Amino acid sequence: MASGDEPLWRVLPDDREWRHDLRTLGDRLLDHLAVGAGTAEGRWELPRAPYAAAADACACLNAAVPASAGTGLYTLRGPDGTPQQAVHVVEVSSAELDALWEVFVALLRTLEDEPGTEELRDLVQQVGARWSDVSRSPEELIAQLQRVVTVLELDIPAVQTLARAITSGPRGQPLDEVAQSAYAAVTTSWAAVLAG
Repeated sequence: MASGDEPLWRVLPDDREWRHDLRTLGDRLLDHLAVGAGTAEGRWELPRAPYAAAADACACLNAAVPASAGTGLYTLRGPDGTPQQAVHVVEVSSAELDALWEVFVALLRTLEDEPGTEELRDLVQQVGARWSDVSRSPEELIAQLQRVVTVLELDIPAVQTLARAITSGPRGQPLDEVAQSAYAAVTTSWAAVLAG
């Protein structure tokens, strides 16, 4: 988990489902939790600020990724010129990461039926019941948030190496061997969570 306010690079997948999770969780779940926590009644585990900051972080990240992400329009090229799935590099503050992590941990506690989490779980259940055309259980919503958080919290040296390679060279330039190795490390780290 990050700390402080210094901006950090994060590498995000060019993945339509992950992007959908990012957008809808901010708009539909975290915003509702922020409103609920802002009322005088109810116990939501956290004050309003972390929920609101987590919702804002999702909105900012969503805006930073091209609208056509996940369509296959973006590719990277390996050292030999071979196309591979694109990634997107964004700057995120450690405060935003901290807020998302704090909310995620609070929601995990509801799944473990810890004392005092009942009202928060009920609110998550209510939000999930009204989730677009298909209802979502608290377990499903928290699994979606876990997919988002797992990508954002990945803090291995390869993330910074790959981000520097992509942002410092000309657009479309093939990755060199060092950047390709970093790309493999990052995308391998995501593989299980994106597949789930």
